[in-house]
Amino acid sequence: MKKLILLILLLIPNLVMGEDISWSSDCTSTNCGATIDGNDTVTGVGNIVTTVDSAHAIYLNSSSSNTINLIGNLSTSENTANGIFLNGVSASNNIRLIGDITVSGTNSNGILLFRGVSPNYDIQDNIFNITGNILATGPLGNGYVVEDAHSTIISQTGNITTTGNSAEAFAIFTGVENTVTINGNITTSGSSSHALALSEALGSNFTVNGNITTNDVTAYGIKIYSNSDDNVITVNGNINNPSSGYAIHIDSTSDNNTIYLNRGNIAGSFYNDGSNNKIFFNGLGESGSYIFTTEGASAFLLTDSNKPVVYGSAKSRGVADMDDAGNRLYQRLSQINSSLTTQHRELAQGEVRGDYWIDSYYTDSERDTVLQEVNQNTRGITVGFNASGDRDLAMDVVINYENSDADYGLSDQTVDANSLMVGLSFPELMKARNGSLAVKFLTGLSNNDRDLKVLNNLLATGQETVTDKYDSTYVTAGAEWMQPLYKGEHVQHDVLLGMDINHEQIEGSTASAYYRLDDRDITQLVGQAQYGVTITGINEKLKINGSVGVSHANIIDGEKQHYTIDGTAVNYTADKSNTYTTATLGATYRLNPQAYAYAHVKRFDSTDDIDGTTGNVGLVVRF
Repeated sequence: MKKLILLILLLIPNLVMGEDISWSSDCTSTNCGATIDGNDTVTGVGNIVTTVDSAHAIYLNSSSSNTINLIGNLSTSENTANGIFLNGVSASNNIRLIGDITVSGTNSNGILLFRGVSPNYDIQDNIFNITGNILATGPLGNGYVVEDAHSTIISQTGNITTTGNSAEAFAIFTGVENTVTINGNITTSGSSSHALALSEALGSNFTVNGNITTNDVTAYGIKIYSNSDDNVITVNGNINNPSSGYAIHIDSTSDNNTIYLNRGNIAGSFYNDGSNNKIFFNGLGESGSYIFTTEGASAFLLTDSNKPVVYGSAKSRGVADMDDAGNRLYQRLSQINSSLTTQHRELAQGEVRGDYWIDSYYTDSERDTVLQEVNQNTRGITVGFNASGDRDLAMDVVINYENSDADYGLSDQTVDANSLMVGLSFPELMKARNGSLAVKFLTGLSNNDRDLKVLNNLLATGQETVTDKYDSTYVTAGAEWMQPLYKGEHVQHDVLLGMDINHEQIEGSTASAYYRLDDRDITQLVGQAQYGVTITGINEKLKINGSVGVSHANIIDGEKQHYTIDGTAVNYTADKSNTYTTATLGATYRLNPQAYAYAHVKRFDSTDDIDGTTGNVGLVVRF
């Protein structure tokens, strides 16, 4: 019998063992379901609907080694009627469903694995691959119940929802080494209805790539009952309970469980009475800040590989801004240095000194590395005034204004800054062997506004934003030597070597009652080398210039930030050094004998994977 158009009535045994079974139409009778006896290959296209008590859509009773592929929805509407039911000694089945499962009767489960004799674990080595949603609306109606099962592998792409009281969205009872992956959201709305429940579960691995939501004070996101040990749970999403129920609740005889909380908000406290239960916050990255309240007789073991965490309750502050301080200092001064280098090169190549010059720029830089994201935008203008007078020494008074905004993580931290710098530049302090030396001295200050997104599990929203303000003071001094390598009629080559020392004093600040940062003084040494080529057009009005370079910035003092988290003193050691490679292409055009304009595009990349682009436009005018 190659095709079975009408499905066999539920609980009628004696299908021939080892047959191929298929159907291609809906079954919607009052007592419709499929009983699979074993060693069968089942292919179904169409919906299955049952409307009497204990009428399961798909039923395996002590049935093993079946391959089942279904396309269609499964629906039961009466009591103790499950969508898919594996009973007795049912092992090594491979079940694939593309479609939704809906059950609405009392004590009806979307998927039920139940041996009934514990702890034999005779339901073992079964594989479920479900693409679709599971909805259980009746009292005691669960999404999944995996009981007396060993080495079950469940992968679901879709949501799990229960609406009744005392209904678990996903439960593992008396199971060993089961592996579950849910690519979707888990939601319960009844009282005592937990999203994930484990009882006498050993060595299982559970991953949720979605949000967990429960809606009653007695309904917990993760509930680990007694005698559940060595389980691993990973949540890559939010855990929400607007009714202030527990996000995590572990009973006293459940030990050595590990919970990974990655990016997402957490609403609901953490409760632990067991021993050696661990929470890892590694997935929040460098930028994540949190104030998580914990309860219970035992403290969780807390780990955050990215930054310090304060024990008792789980509290930490994002450190992305601290870690990026050296890069921000380098970037703050690099565009001024580029403007001054341009003036140095133009003077070295014989251009007449201007009475003033203006250079404006815009920079967009980013790092896309997961958990280490950085996105920074900078807008600035630099103005130089010829202050040489009658002296032979070339000297400019330099004024720079810059606005920047840095965004870390998924907008977990933001820093907005407005800064002003003033100083003196000597674009040709001395000449020797056709080369020239330029030096500069600048100082300035910056006003900074910082926002921190703080995950707080006692808030209904699971998060809040705290702000602080602080000032920074800058001092920089440096020198660069430019040496011509070749000068032809239309082509010039040069090499530039430079050294700067930068210093920033960062004022201490307080972000609400949670975080207090101490003053921090950063001293940075920057060395650079650059090779440039300039091509002059036949009419000598247009010059094309390009350069490639490398800069190395190293913090020689101040890499450590001291701060407090809710009154507890901690510290963080930031990244000390970074190397930047640059490539620049530009053009200079003489507008008239008294003025010329230029435009540059610079691309840069760094060893810590921050890369970006800067655009410059400038004007030099001589009266």
